[in-house]
Amino acid sequence: MNINQQDGTLSVTGLRELNATNARAFRSTLARALSQDLKAIEIDLSHTQAVDGAGLGALVALYETAKERRKQEGFALRLTHPTPPVQQMIELARLHHLFEVSHPESTPDGTRPAIDLK
Repeated sequence: MNINQQDGTLSVTGLRELNATNARAFRSTLARALSQDLKAIEIDLSHTQAVDGAGLGALVALYETAKERRKQEGFALRLTHPTPPVQQMIELARLHHLFEVSHPESTPDGTRPAIDLK
């Protein structure tokens, strides 16, 4: 996992999994990286193959920690380029209502193809 902060955005890349094994370390590492001028956290999920309930919980806890430290409106936690299995977990947990989620597979009219939840 790589962490970089620039222009008020904390960017996370190279995350392979976010699960019970690494969720606590993920959350504490990022919590330590939060700064006062932070406006957003952007987590690139393009290489993430699996997220479980503990991983989703770590994302929510990170959001709450960051928002509490910032104490301002407009703070965003963005999940970018989620792989299909990760996107499915985000939608099943209804976290797409809390986080900004980018979808590289969007069609030209801005809609996304439906995800088969079967």
